[in-house]
Amino acid sequence: MEQVINGLKYNTATATLVASSKDGAKHLYRTRNGRFFLHYAHPGQSSVAPYLAAIPLSRAKKEYGSMPRQFVPWEKAFGEEVREA
Repeated sequence: MEQVINGLKYNTATATLVASSKDGAKHLYRTRNGRFFLHYAHPGQSSVAPYLAAIPLSRAKKEYGSMPRQFVPWEKAFGEEVREA
């Protein structure tokens, strides 16, 4: 799926799938340029078509933490080392 948001093209075919919700309705992607977006594959309302939403880094980290299916480790997804608590 491809969508232009604020003059930037977001494309699920060329971005890296970082994480997904348990039910597969929401997916977190990272573009080649390091931007993050969500792909809502199955929005809650049946009359709403699938869509993409660009999100800031802070929200991407929150979404990643809430998604049980993580395909890319934190370090690679966000370029940050995980530290001990």
